[in-house]
Formats: sequence, C-alpha cells, structure tokens
Amino acid sequence: MRSTQLCIAILLLALIPLEAGSRDALVIWDSRCEECHGDPAEFAGKYLWNIEGQLQGRHHVDNLSLFMRNHYIPDHEIESIHGMLLARANSPQRFEAECGSCHGDASEFVEKSIWVRGNEITGMESGIDIGEFLPGHHELQPEDVAFFRKLFARIAGKPAP
Repeated sequence: MRSTQLCIAILLLALIPLEAGSRDALVIWDSRCEECHGDPAEFAGKYLWNIEGQLQGRHHVDNLSLFMRNHYIPDHEIESIHGMLLARANSPQRFEAECGSCHGDASEFVEKSIWVRGNEITGMESGIDIGEFLPGHHELQPEDVAFFRKLFARIAGKPAP
C-alpha cells in the first residue's frame, strides 16, 4: 500500500512543470486553444494585429492578456501564448503569399536563413543586410523593406529595428 502511494506521488511530481510558464507555447495552444481556434498562425493572421509591438484583437483591444485570462489560459501561460501570437499576427500570411512558394514557412525561413542582431538583419549565407537586398528582389519595393525587417525581427524574438 505504501509503495503504491509513493509510486503515485512520484508520477504526479513528474507531471508538474519545473517552472511556471516553462511549457512551449505551441504545446499550450494545442492543448487549450486548437480545438476551437485551429492553427495559431492562421488564427493570429486573421483575428489579431501587431500594432507597434502590442497585440490587439477584437476583444479587449487595449488588454488582450486580460481577455486570455478570462478565456481559460492560466496566468503562468499567458506570456508564452501572447508572444507566440504576437510573432504571427497579420504578418506571416503576407510572407506566405508573397514569398512562401520559394522560401516556405516564415518561421522556418527566419530560423534557417536570417540573422537578427541589434538593428542588423542579414542573410546568414550572404551577410548582406536585407535593407540592401530586398528592394528589387522578386518585385519587392523599398517600402516593403520595413515590413519584412519588423516581421523577421519579431519571428526571431528580437525587438523590431
């Protein structure tokens, strides 16, 4: 009897995250949000906006974290979900539409091909700043550079230059 209780206690301890918020945002999304909201990139691209680094949606425009708290997301998981959605809000869909046929998924592209450090955003292979490279690349215009600089920085988890 005592060994059974000990085994159950050990099993339960193994299921507790080591630190609050340590779960991956996609794991949280898949377990809590995916059934109703589907793919996080599609959801964020359709319903959320990144306004100067602030995530906004249709509900609680000025405090989306409050809405998430009232929408079954525990406090210690809100930051992970918020950051993931902010990186995907209304941007990767444009990347997918304009660049995806050659470069695939925006997150994978940035991870494998773009280096973000400080205000510099360069191609990993070429070392060329994207501000110099993008204008004229497959019909992109100089005004498109700011959008892609911000997108790549957000996906890389860096402040937008």
